[in-house]
Amino acid sequence: MIPLDARARIRVLAIGCGLLLSACASLDFSPESPRTVPGGVIVERYQKEQGVRRQGPTHWAVEGTLEIETPDQGRRNRIELLGSAWSRVRMRVRGPFREIAAELFAWDARVRWVDPERRLVTEVPATPEGLHHLIGVPISPEHLFAWIMGMAEPVAPAATLPLEPSGVRVESRSGERLWLDPESGRIRERTGSAAPGSNYRVVYTWPDPGARRASVHLMPETILVTLDKPKIRMEFVLRNWRFPSEGSTKAQFEQALDAGFTLSRPLDP
Repeated sequence: MIPLDARARIRVLAIGCGLLLSACASLDFSPESPRTVPGGVIVERYQKEQGVRRQGPTHWAVEGTLEIETPDQGRRNRIELLGSAWSRVRMRVRGPFREIAAELFAWDARVRWVDPERRLVTEVPATPEGLHHLIGVPISPEHLFAWIMGMAEPVAPAATLPLEPSGVRVESRSGERLWLDPESGRIRERTGSAAPGSNYRVVYTWPDPGARRASVHLMPETILVTLDKPKIRMEFVLRNWRFPSEGSTKAQFEQALDAGFTLSRPLDP
């Protein structure tokens, strides 16, 4: 004979199992019925996250590595980036002994590549063709710097959105396809056209917000960029993000060239 307290426990367990089965029966986990999330909520989180990002510090600096694989070659270098918003960016490329191997300086509609060893300055338009000529990557500097900062255009509101394994899929006003984290609104992935006939895919890794100091803005840890035509892979591994004041960066943007440097503008008419 089962003791009274044991029978009571069995009865409670049976009731709990029944409730659980009823709840599961009311949910449809079949692949034919995709899960959806409130689109307005996700879009609002994205717009808010982008607003904070755009209103954040206008000056930034970061260290890390850049690995580039093109059909012609592959290389990996330590880099230092210094930016004023995303309109003026200076990238310093370090050699194997931490010497300055080259510097790239982008501002307004021009990009300048400084080769200290050859004492040569190459200046091209800030276009996919210009960056392809300099480093073999047909991406406009404007696109590239927006990717580094995790910025994108506004998206259209929606009533509901399908929830996929990679996040929530939306489209920006410029036609870029974004996959958003439904909780934070941050960009997980983005795809679009880098140049006529060439598509790109950008995948982000973000730090854990709980592990960062409250005074530090949340910036990407890794940015993986792939292009299909030509097949190109770029991976930024970024660390030690800093946000200096305007006065401390102004002098670093000045590009003083010695008289012995030769200036070349190969893509100008």
